[in-house]
Amino acid sequence: MGEALRVTLVVNAGLLLEYRGVTLLMDGIYGTEGHPFSNLTPELWQQMLEGTGRFRKIDYLLFTHHHPDHFSPAMTLEFLQRRPVKGVFKPAAEGESRLDSWMLEHRIPCVSLSRETDRAAYRIEPHITVRAFATRHLDKKYYGVPHFCYLIDFDDKQVLFTVDTDYTSETFPALSGKNLRAAFVNPLFFHVLDRPKFFSGRLDAEEICVYHVPFAEDDSMGMRRILFRDLEQWPKGGQQARALTEPFQQLLL
Repeated sequence: MGEALRVTLVVNAGLLLEYRGVTLLMDGIYGTEGHPFSNLTPELWQQMLEGTGRFRKIDYLLFTHHHPDHFSPAMTLEFLQRRPVKGVFKPAAEGESRLDSWMLEHRIPCVSLSRETDRAAYRIEPHITVRAFATRHLDKKYYGVPHFCYLIDFDDKQVLFTVDTDYTSETFPALSGKNLRAAFVNPLFFHVLDRPKFFSGRLDAEEICVYHVPFAEDDSMGMRRILFRDLEQWPKGGQQARALTEPFQQLLL
């Protein structure tokens, strides 16, 4: 099996990915306004800024799209002013942002994701390669918001993070023939994963991992109840499924 990838849920879609001494934080720095999902608490934010607890080491920041439950440019700037990182991946901003200007001035490597970078491979460490590819957001009113999935190679483990992709139109042709170690999907995607009427593609992954789930005290939409019912019906076709639903829950891949 080789070296294990440790995945830790921070909150919402925020994940810590730890592999061979390298730590990536995905969609983990965001604010408290404009969304119905669980928030990053002030205590956790201070731990991130101070580099304490589980946030002692963060090498790379990855963001999928400009929505307030995934990415705060202002908070990211504050983080980078306090702590060094090796690199940042984020959707390109419209015009030059304060964050972009500061990173450029301080020579922080940043990949501004766009159609031009679609599916390009970035070897960020000897054992880690990052690819991001553009998909539409599930909600039609956000079709104009650039949205990116990540396909990350941890040596021979390929892991897909689909975030809020529009599964009704996306079939992931770029992944055809790839044997993924795991695919991360949100509860809505998981609910229709085996229903061709809604998702006509395939995710050839050894394991489906469900994330982007509100904590119990924040679940005003009833997503957890539907998710737990769906989990009871798996495995399907030999494919295993696990869910990250609790603070700092971990899984090994």
